[in-house]
Amino acid sequence: MSLLLAILFFAFFISAIVRGNFSYGKADYDFHEHPVQFVIVTVFILGVAVLCFYRFLVETDLI
Repeated sequence: MSLLLAILFFAFFISAIVRGNFSYGKADYDFHEHPVQFVIVTVFILGVAVLCFYRFLVETDLI
């Protein structure tokens, strides 16, 4: 389960970087209009993905 979540959040992160914007609900984070908020959200998404991947490695005893 944690591997699936890690893949999902990595996909969100890559999609946000490639498109240059991230929208969730009624909130839009565009890199050109709101660069600080965009960076904060993408760093948060990347952090959650790394945490999920770490949990996967711990669960499978690879670390």
